[in-house]
Amino acid sequence: MKRSRAFVEDRRQLIVSLLEENGQMSVTSLAEKMDVSALTMRRDLDYLQEQGTITRQYGTAKLATGEGNTTQAQERAKSAIAKAAAKYVEDDETIFINTSTTALAIVPFITAENVTIITNNGKALQMPLRPTMTILLTGGEIRVPKWSMTGDFALGNINQVKASKCFMGCTALSAAGGLTTGSFQEGPVNALMIERSEQHFALADASKIGLTSSFKYSPASGIDHLVTDTMAPGDELTRLREAGVKAIDVVNPNAH
Repeated sequence: MKRSRAFVEDRRQLIVSLLEENGQMSVTSLAEKMDVSALTMRRDLDYLQEQGTITRQYGTAKLATGEGNTTQAQERAKSAIAKAAAKYVEDDETIFINTSTTALAIVPFITAENVTIITNNGKALQMPLRPTMTILLTGGEIRVPKWSMTGDFALGNINQVKASKCFMGCTALSAAGGLTTGSFQEGPVNALMIERSEQHFALADASKIGLTSSFKYSPASGIDHLVTDTMAPGDELTRLREAGVKAIDVVNPNAH
């Protein structure tokens, strides 16, 4: 029974990963990808919808926050956020980056020398690197299509490091809910990266602000610096400051 529950949890997490990668997908397509019946897929989607992880409409499903289904405006916002966050990386630092695409996007913008990046995102191997930059993967159980690395092996390696900064993307961020993710496997890794670093940077475009996803890995008070964009709701940014976020950068995605 225990093994069966773990199998179901893994399948549901893979559904989340597929939606992160592809945006909106039909129930039929998801069932074919997972090699399960349409009835089984509908049960999984019912559960994920009850958890607030996904939304469904006319035989399709997508993540509740819209992650993986970004518009051009969101992509511009993510790039602007990554560029702004990269300026906080200094020479000779060791930093953590989690599996977030926004967080990983800081890598090409880093101009500091002799930077060591430790990440659980396998896609970091495809990023352009400066000659003096070093990438270390945490290792762990690899989950496709996101290529995230999780589990005890990843946690054990992260626990051997003390980083100066971590750059964390999220599925959602709110004053009440803190930093949250739709992946229960990634939550403990994110939390440990925060614990093992001195300064904590959250990177979240406006579509993530004011929302809460399934698995919390840090209260808002654990964020030293939030980098977001001009479309973020001002009332929620005020609540985040009141909740303990120490500094907030609001960048303009359309600035040249």
